[in-house]
Amino acid sequence: MFPANRLTAHFRNLCNGQVVQTPQLNKDLPYPVVDARSVSATYGQTVMFTLRTVGDILLIIYLPRRYTNDIDSDDIDAINQGRINYKLVYLGMAGQSYLLNLTL
Repeated sequence: MFPANRLTAHFRNLCNGQVVQTPQLNKDLPYPVVDARSVSATYGQTVMFTLRTVGDILLIIYLPRRYTNDIDSDDIDAINQGRINYKLVYLGMAGQSYLLNLTL
């Protein structure tokens, strides 16, 4: 369960965030991950990240399944509790696949 202030922040992120597709991210720019959730999507379970831009705009992105298999509930909890501060970097395309890097 979330503390009240964390729950409020989560809903604010959802309400204020703009959903974007991976290729809409700027290539090679690290986006801090401020929130993470495991969610049910059209094609099954996935991970949803809320990213913060340089101008403090919040972006919501659903990770491709091949990335979500490597992110477990412990990782999600660590992100949401601020114990780990990841940055997501869009590296471009490889064929028809999006290349992402998750860095500290």
